[in-house]
Amino acid sequence: MPLQFQLSEDSQQLDQYYQLRERCFREELGLDQFDGSEEEGDLTSQVFLAIEDGQCRGGVRISPHATLQSQMDALKIDGESCCMWERFAIDPAARTVDFFLQFCGHLVDATRDCGFAHAMVLSSLRNARFYRRCHSALGVDFHIHRQVPHCAQGSFAGLEHYLSVAYLQPVAQPLRLAV
Repeated sequence: MPLQFQLSEDSQQLDQYYQLRERCFREELGLDQFDGSEEEGDLTSQVFLAIEDGQCRGGVRISPHATLQSQMDALKIDGESCCMWERFAIDPAARTVDFFLQFCGHLVDATRDCGFAHAMVLSSLRNARFYRRCHSALGVDFHIHRQVPHCAQGSFAGLEHYLSVAYLQPVAQPLRLAV
């Protein structure tokens, strides 16, 4: 079965995503005690997944609760039009440039379909730069705005956090005159 990208409520797919994010966060972020199982935020969000041959290859939570109000105010972003992309997890075996471009493109479309014009994400600077390259290749405006160490909470407290924003409004193409 070909690779599919979708918002999912399927309990088996979600369980696979929760296991994947636990494995990724423990191994790659060094969060040995991270519990990837379903969280409160998962219940109040849309979960976007990449599914291939019945297996979850990646996922992210699209949370309607953008909690960084002071940051939104400073960036002049309306809270109603903004979501948070949280808990990115991609199967290491699926990590190719093509996969990431497809994942980001479908994530942008799904987020727009959910009614959002902006998506905020907290990540390491390295990941933020990679996200920016992927989104830029898709024609999506993506800016890394600032380091926000005060946003690191709980088991994430020791990790660097950079605030980035994907500006999801379609970019108007300039008019071309026929001569």
